Amino acid sequence: MKKMQWFYLTISLLLVSLIVDSKNYYRYKNSKGAVEIKDQITPQMEKVGYDVFNEMGTLISHVNPSKTLAELDQDRLDKIEKRNIKIRQNQQIRKDADLLRQFTSVGDIIRNRDSQLLALEQRIRIQNSKANLLHLQLEDQQQQAATYERLGQKVAKSLSKDMQNSRDQITNNLANSSLLEQEKFRVEKSFEKDIIRYKDLESMRLTLRKEGKKTDGTEPVIYNCPDSQTCNRAWQLAQIYARDNATGKIEIITNTLILTSRPEENHHIAISFSRIPAPENKMQIVLELSCSNTEQGVSFCLTPSIKGIRKGYLDYIRERLN
Repeated sequence: MKKMQWFYLTISLLLVSLIVDSKNYYRYKNSKGAVEIKDQITPQMEKVGYDVFNEMGTLISHVNPSKTLAELDQDRLDKIEKRNIKIRQNQQIRKDADLLRQFTSVGDIIRNRDSQLLALEQRIRIQNSKANLLHLQLEDQQQQAATYERLGQKVAKSLSKDMQNSRDQITNNLANSSLLEQEKFRVEKSFEKDIIRYKDLESMRLTLRKEGKKTDGTEPVIYNCPDSQTCNRAWQLAQIYARDNATGKIEIITNTLILTSRPEENHHIAISFSRIPAPENKMQIVLELSCSNTEQGVSFCLTPSIKGIRKGYLDYIRERLN
């Protein structure tokens, strides 16, 4: 029994020894395209890649070519760009959440914008009034100085100091007015981005809830673009449709949003078009109508004339695209 155990143990050790001592061979194509087989790895093989075989001619593995410094640098840059994209996506998610938390409608955003712009315009008017007073003050001081000069007298130091002070105030006032105008422009652009993004998010939510949408005549109307060229033509027609049917003028036109001014009166109507992604890499154009947020405005939005604008949109598009 012990002899048999020793026999199996010896065989096992011999097999292990053969496996450990077995030699591998490496096959690759040289610079001329000819296949070569070597018993050790060379730098040239690492550059072009190679196959690993055992003594029995069985393929063990394939080793891809080593990357150049340029390729390694590109890999590093790609990783950095992917990380930056992820960071930007997370930042956008937080911004979107804040936007939806802060406002309940585009009308809220517009009212907030108008409030801030009104405050800035009031400050600009105050600066302009101050500028007029400063100019009048300087003119009076200059007349006093001219009187001194006509009398052959030297202009009083206090008057010269006052004139210089007036000039300095005028310069500072101009700088403040310029800053206020820049702030006004910044506020307009900032809120325009918020309006566009809010409409994008709102349209996405409407599309996601399409199965459970309302059927009382106030639901959005969706045109499914068959291709990008047709979608561009339909988007141009949407601008005309908004201009011809909304009460107010168009305030925003971009590649993804058309928005008319908000309804101020009970009989006013606002129109918005949003161009959003659809399944299978296609696009949709979503029409939404809104009226004044009053009982009369809500009733007006349900009248046959307004429903006709909503229902007539798809016919309008199809007739002109054919």
